[in-house]
Amino acid sequence: MKQNHTTRSAFALSFVTLAALALTAIVGCSNNESLPTEFKLTRVLHQKKVTHLMGPGGGNHSFTVYELPKEVSATIADQGLTYLNSLPSALGKKAPDKTAFSGPFVNWLATPVSKAARWLRYEDEQRFEKKGWEPSIATFYKSYENDDGNDEFISSISPDYADSFQTAISTPGNYYAYGSYRGMCLVVVSPKTGKAFYLFRD
Repeated sequence: MKQNHTTRSAFALSFVTLAALALTAIVGCSNNESLPTEFKLTRVLHQKKVTHLMGPGGGNHSFTVYELPKEVSATIADQGLTYLNSLPSALGKKAPDKTAFSGPFVNWLATPVSKAARWLRYEDEQRFEKKGWEPSIATFYKSYENDDGNDEFISSISPDYADSFQTAISTPGNYYAYGSYRGMCLVVVSPKTGKAFYLFRD
């Protein structure tokens, strides 16, 4: 009887420890630790997030808009991809993939965002062939075509910032890269508007 109690206590302690580690990992990745330090992103203009400790993947999202400092915006506007793809904080580091827990934002591209499978939570280029499946906040966070599980989170994002994000990914002059948790997250920098958008998903 005493041995059973000890076993249950050890199991409970292990479970609590693993849960705490999982929460720490999720919170750490959803914050700005993986963002390029060169961007000096300290001022948050808007943020919405949802975090679930337990349950299947897909329950942890955040949408954060940072102020991009004027000097950083000017450098990006002037040097573009040459600057972004040679950031010292990411040099020599590999882009994360589905097997990596987290990693830097590398391999920067110019907007407009392409209709690539990587935009989608579960990579499936055929979904882009269907009407309405353009790169957007909704298609970035939703897992499949009729997924309504993230509607509440998506609708909580300020319409003004959602529109700014859509403009940033749809027009030339901005830049984006995938990285952070398993390479599934996104950063978009808009030097014209002085904003950086960080979209986290797991």
